[in-house]
Order: sequence, then structure tokens, then C-alpha cells
Amino acid sequence: MLRDLQAEFRAGLLTSEETAPGRLGGAGVIGPERFWIYRNNYVASLKSALEATYPAIARLIGAENFSFLAHAYSRRFPPAEPSLHAYGGGFADHVAGIEAAVGDLPFLPDLARLEWAVNEAYFAADAEPLIAEQLAALAPGDYARLRLALHPTARLVASVYPVWHLWDAEDLANDFPAEGDCMLVLRPGDKVDVILLSPGDHAFLSALADGSLLGEAVEAAVAAEPGFDLTASLAAHLERGTFAGFDLD
Repeated sequence: MLRDLQAEFRAGLLTSEETAPGRLGGAGVIGPERFWIYRNNYVASLKSALEATYPAIARLIGAENFSFLAHAYSRRFPPAEPSLHAYGGGFADHVAGIEAAVGDLPFLPDLARLEWAVNEAYFAADAEPLIAEQLAALAPGDYARLRLALHPTARLVASVYPVWHLWDAEDLANDFPAEGDCMLVLRPGDKVDVILLSPGDHAFLSALADGSLLGEAVEAAVAAEPGFDLTASLAAHLERGTFAGFDLD
């Protein structure tokens, strides 16, 4: 009985009807007005959670348009976990399926993927970053067998649209680059950084993330960017804390 009432209550939260579900109202469990207030608060809390995770999208498309996307998403995909910081992982795919949204603003799904990566990085596990001195102790012949592990907060995002530039834009009035962006999302400390990468650097880190040896990752980087500079790339990533460890194959 209780389980059935709970299921009916949950289903009622996800509809657009303005009355309490039949058995709830009929049994005097909760009146229509009280249920409507509860449902409004429920929908508003999910919209607020999505807005906190996707502030750039909310800022660029405006409050009314974002409310439409958020309410449609929350009805289709209610939270599966009790923590709202884990809510919204499917928002990018949801937006991609709304023709009215992506018709005029085709970058929205990729921007959502970037913002979700920021959210994931913020809540990811902490780890001590790898430092240059740890690699300096290796023998020259060891580098061919080297596998570098990315920091657990690291996320890689690539788009054919300039989403790195859109991410912190105040509006859509600016002229944005025509080419796409490759990005590294990283939180080695308390703050999440979104770092613009070259195509070669992105290919390099992507190969490492897939478990490639250092030499294989360099080959992928050079294929994407013939002028890729391994020494400069490694120095920059060691300084910013991109790696969390290494092993030898």
C-alpha cells in the first residue's frame, strides 16, 4: 500500500496535471493545492540544480529558454541519486534532441558537455599531482616504456564549435572564432580550470588517457599537429598538475 502510494506520488510530480493523483487526493493524504505547491517546489529545485551546473547555457539563452529546457529534462529524467550535484549528466544529449534549441544554437550540446566536465572535475577525487622531479629520476631508456596517468579530476573535451570562448562569454553578441576548441578541464587544487589546448596537445592527452605509452601518444599528437613540441607540452602539464602518476610497461 505505502509503496504504491509512493510510486503514485512520484509519478504525479512528473506530470503537468494541476491536481493530486487520484488516490492521494481521494484518500485525503494530500489536497490538490498542497500537492501543486510541493510539485512546484520540486521542479524549481531541479531547475536550480541544473542552472548551477550549466550557468553558461543559462546565461547565454536566457532564463525563460533555460526554464523550458530544464523543466522538460526534469520530467523525462528525474534524479536517480539523492545528491543533486550528480544530477544532469544527460542534459547535453537532451538538448541535442530538441530541434528548436540546436537549430539556432548548434553549439549548445557541446557547451553542456563542457559544463558537465567542469561539474565532474569539481567533485572528483583529490590526488597529489605528479611533479617533474619524479620523472627526472628515470633513465633515458625508460621513457619509451612510460605510461602517464592523468589526474583524477582531468577531463578532455573537444568540439567543432568555439565552446571554450562561449563558456565565459556574457552574451552571444561577440564575434567568436570559426574553428572549434580542444580543452582540458582540471582541478589539481580547489579551483577548476578550463584550459584551451592545441589539437596536438589534446591528441597527446587523449592517447595517454586511453593507456598509450608515451611514444605512442607523441605519434598521435604529431599526426594531429605536425609541429607538436613534446618538451614544452610535458613541462606545461607538469606545472599545472595534469598527471597523477606513472608506471613503466
